[in-house]
Amino acid sequence: MKRRLCALAIFLMLAVGARADEIRLKDGSKIVGTIVDFENDSFKVQTSYGFALVRKDSIVQIIPSEPSAPAKAVPPAPAPAVAATALPMPAPNPRPTSPAASPGAPTAATPAPAPAPPIAPPPVLERVQGNLYTNQTYAFQLYRPPGWELIPEARKALPNAITAMGTSDETTLFVVGREALRDSLDAHSSNAERALRRIYENYRPLALTRRTVAGLPAVEWRFRGVADGHDWSVTALALARGSEVFTLLGMTYADSDLIQIRENVIAKMIASLQFTPAP
Repeated sequence: MKRRLCALAIFLMLAVGARADEIRLKDGSKIVGTIVDFENDSFKVQTSYGFALVRKDSIVQIIPSEPSAPAKAVPPAPAPAVAATALPMPAPNPRPTSPAASPGAPTAATPAPAPAPPIAPPPVLERVQGNLYTNQTYAFQLYRPPGWELIPEARKALPNAITAMGTSDETTLFVVGREALRDSLDAHSSNAERALRRIYENYRPLALTRRTVAGLPAVEWRFRGVADGHDWSVTALALARGSEVFTLLGMTYADSDLIQIRENVIAKMIASLQFTPAP
């Protein structure tokens, strides 16, 4: 299941569009680039100097880049008018020297302040009661199919994931991601759809629907595509809530006799999403 989770990680990292993310490694080095694939437990990263393969177990943190604001044009300052008579300018006051410093003695350079450590995301508190899944940290709940297992390690592999679950036979997965909404919902959905086209081979779109989920506007698209040697039926939904966007992704084997049943299960999970009062 780890390989499929990493494929989903690529989707969530690219869902906001192509961008240069910072990948920090255990040896203290970092790589800036765009993750475009996952193979043999390694991420394929497109950098300014070509492609690099980075083993997943060598990564400490992946920091998504923030979109840079467009630079504002600054009008040039007008040239000062030249006075007919030059006026004497007062000499600047000499900087006071420390009594301990002697003339000609080298001064110690002030060390640069250490960069602030990145803010760690809050721990995800979640619970399952029968067929009801509740995420206490991000205040939402949804239907959990009988027999489905939570996948807590997914949050380590997927930078924006806040929960993941699936069947024990690894043929069906469901992931919820959350991040800041940096653009309109339509733009976010378009970027996510383009990212999925890059990840899945033989991408075949099936439907694009605007709908309301949990009382909020959402865009849902369904498609089929090949990944990890299997044909998948995938339903993806982006839902805007204030200044954040939730991405729901359900995928199941399309070459299984149970495809219609599991597609209905994924649809039921998406429709069951409800936000609860913040704790």
